[in-house]
Formats: sequence, structure tokens, C-alpha cells
Amino acid sequence: MDILISNGIILPMNVEDGDDICFSGFAGIDGNRISFVSRSPEDAELFLEKHPDADRIDATGKIVMPGLINTHTHVAMALLRGVSDDVPLMEWLEQHIWPIEGKMGYQEVYDGARLGILEMLMGGTTTFVDMYPYEEAVAQAAESAGIRSVVSPCPMDFRMEHFENDWRQVQKRFKGSELVTMWMGPHSIYTLSGKNLQRSISLSEELGVGSHIHLSETQTEQDNSMAQHGMSPTEYLEKEGLFRTRTLAAHCVVMSDHDIEILAGNGVSVAHNPQSNMKLASGIAPVKKMLDAGINVSIGTDGASSNNDLDMWEEMRTASLLQKVSTLDPCAIPAYTALQMATINGAKAIGREGELGVIAAGALADVILVDIEKPHLYPHTNLISELVYSTHASDVDTVIVNGTIVVKNRKCLTMNAQEVCSTAQKHIDSLLNK
Repeated sequence: MDILISNGIILPMNVEDGDDICFSGFAGIDGNRISFVSRSPEDAELFLEKHPDADRIDATGKIVMPGLINTHTHVAMALLRGVSDDVPLMEWLEQHIWPIEGKMGYQEVYDGARLGILEMLMGGTTTFVDMYPYEEAVAQAAESAGIRSVVSPCPMDFRMEHFENDWRQVQKRFKGSELVTMWMGPHSIYTLSGKNLQRSISLSEELGVGSHIHLSETQTEQDNSMAQHGMSPTEYLEKEGLFRTRTLAAHCVVMSDHDIEILAGNGVSVAHNPQSNMKLASGIAPVKKMLDAGINVSIGTDGASSNNDLDMWEEMRTASLLQKVSTLDPCAIPAYTALQMATINGAKAIGREGELGVIAAGALADVILVDIEKPHLYPHTNLISELVYSTHASDVDTVIVNGTIVVKNRKCLTMNAQEVCSTAQKHIDSLLNK
């Protein structure tokens, strides 16, 4: 599909020093890539001469910006939203979540993923990085819904046989997919023996893919690692060789200065999950310190059963405000930095820098239109501030992924929302009664 977006406020997210952060203009999409971005109506006319049948979108009163990139979630856990609240992480996992997940099969994961994907698309997320059992089902749901995904089959000591089948099926079915990419998802050091961690590392190297892992999420994880290995989780993973591959580490809440040096020195990206960390009382990640050390910090929502939504706008806002109050520095995470974390930093974390997270000629056409003609966004004095501190997921009007319009006028075009929601409800009712 060829698309011309006219009269919007373009927020490219790749500006050089001295350039305008945003400007009124036009953007053309040719196939699955952005072909031009310009202030000039003449460039729009030239585009239409070459593409007379292009779909025309009038973006008056809307910000045209890159789709948001959620770098850590367990999307099928949307099915478990509200199942267990107000308990610590390990109790939440061991006594509530893992027992229910043990009853879930391919279909439950597929339909749970559809629910989460519907929520993300409607809120302007165009790429997500996932980790879960049955990632084949998540990949199927993502591709059919038209969202970009990095799926990470998840080795855990008590699920290794399933993991081996899962990554092979994902590789077989989705190799070459434009929307689905596979990484390895070693869950954590507390769910993996050294042998099984090495299996995951070897596969990452053999297949040339990255690793997506939970790291230093709680003080308990830190203490247990010191007792078992005589070193922090970060030090242990460096010793074991995980960081030889591109690594995306989720949470990174309990981090010493030495841990931060290790991540920076190995080019490890971090997925910051502020709301999940807050809800589970895991702590506050030292994001300002990590950014200052040169670490690429992105933003994730975690799963909807520990958040309890997949709203990247809330996550951006919380990421900024939480660092301000924890450091007592109102300048700790400025609004534009938070936007970078949700866009270009997310693209860099998954190795798609320059292709995703920007509005630029040659980039992949993952674009969202945010309606700023809303009372809570007036008066228009600082559009970046409005986006980070005032915008809601419901302000997203149009979503384009890989050059295809998947949400238009607040309606998802690739899924029947009522059917997705009712199917999810039937599944969880059945699971809770088993």
C-alpha cells in the first residue's frame, strides 16, 4: 500500500543538534518503507504523481511519529490480568502465576496474545519484545494481527523439552517473516542451571540471534546469587558468556556501579519496566546512572498481570517521574529522553537502529498518528511535554505497521475486538475453574 500523510506535525525522533524537534509537513510511504519526509507541499505533489492511487491521510491536528517499541513483555499474560495482585514477586510467580500457566496450552497463549496485541496496537505500540512458553502461538498471533514482534522462546529448567520444540517451530514457521524475529529468552539465573543457560547461549551464537533475559529484578535475586555464585547476577552472566551475544536485560533494578560498568562495557541494552517494578515492590532501577554510563535504556511494560496494562504512554510518564523523585532531580529524565527510550532506544535494543523508531526516508513504515485535539492536551505550548506527561493510549488515532494501516479512526482493522475479548474471558473462566 502507498500512503501519503499530509498536514501533520512530524516528530522524526532523529534530529541533529540545531534542528527543529518537530515541524508541520508531509510523509510518503511506498510499500513498507517511508519514501520521503518533507515540509514542502511540492514534494507531496511529486509523490502523488508517482503514486496516484495512494491512500491519503489528512493528519491535521495530529502528531505523526514513530510507533512505540515495548522492549519487554509477556503478551499472553493479558489473559491473567488481575489474577493475582498485591503480593511479592516470587510469591506471585510460584503460588499464583506458574500454576495457572501450567494449565495453558497453545490455544490459550494464542488468544491471550491476541488480547494483549489488540491493546498494544490501539495504544500505538507497533513492535514488542516477548518472552513466554508457546512463542510459536505468540508469533502466529502477532503476524496475523499485523504487529512487529521479537519472540523469545523461553528456556527454564522445568520446561526445557517444551523450549526445544518451541524454538524449532518458530524458526521453521517464521524464518524470513517481515514481522516476526526470533531471539532466545533465557528466563533468569534463578530458573536456569548453568548447563541450560549454556544451551541458550550456544543457540544464540549458532543462530545469530540476541538474548532477552530478566536480570537483577529484586534484592532477593541479588542475595541468592551472592550466596550461590559469590557474585552478582550481572557478574555471573558475564562470566558465563551471555554478553557475547546481543543482550536485552529486563528490569536491572539492583545494580552496583560495577554491574553498570559491565553492562556498558558489553553493550547490553536495558528494558526498564517502572510500573511492574513498583507494583511488585521490586525497587527503583538506577536509570539515570545507566544512561549517564552510556547504556542504551529502553522501556517495557512487562506482562499485563503485573502492571496491569500494556500502555507505553503511562510507562514513559512513570519512567520520567520515578527518576525525578528517586534522585531528587527534576531534570533526571526529561520528556524528550523518555520519548527516545520508547522509540529509537527500543530500536537500538533489538538491532533495528535507523529502521525503526524514526520517521525518516528509508526507514520501515511503522508510524502512528496521535490526536492532540483533546481538552487534556490544550493549550499547545510544548508538544513533547504533552506527549509524555499528558497523552493517553486512547489519543492514538491511526497505526501503520510495515506500511499497512492496522488501526484507523480508533478501530482495529485486523481483529474483531469484541470476539478477542470474549474469547479471552472464556479461557480464563475455564482456567480458574480447573
